[in-house]
Amino acid sequence: MEQEKPARPTGVIQNLSVLLVEDDPGVAAVAEIWLRKLHCDVTVASDGREAARIAAQRKAPLDLLVADVMLPGMRGPALAGAVRRHHHETAVLFTSGHSPELVSELFAAHLDSALLIKKPYTRNQLQAAMQVVLARKNGVGPS
Repeated sequence: MEQEKPARPTGVIQNLSVLLVEDDPGVAAVAEIWLRKLHCDVTVASDGREAARIAAQRKAPLDLLVADVMLPGMRGPALAGAVRRHHHETAVLFTSGHSPELVSELFAAHLDSALLIKKPYTRNQLQAAMQVVLARKNGVGPS
């Protein structure tokens, strides 16, 4: 098995504030490590309602929401709406273990400018997806 080369932090994703919302503790722990290695300031929540409370109470800008689509308490797309009520410029990256077709079918009206990556994902896939949603947020690249 070939080992994946570590992703290099780039200026686009360094020093970001990230709200990571994942109900699987193992996935959350690994994703948090990867995000911290990319020099992100990470806050972790395990369900949608907790994440919405964190976002509502947060005074500082929130650059990126990384959230599972099928969260307990509040689904990812509803969470993204709640977060954006307080942090309008937050980029959104959804994750899901379900097929992209199923997720698109269920949540098509709510996915707007967000991007969806399928679990399990690698550190490089996470970094690449982050770069895409952040570029979209900043009006760079394809939408």
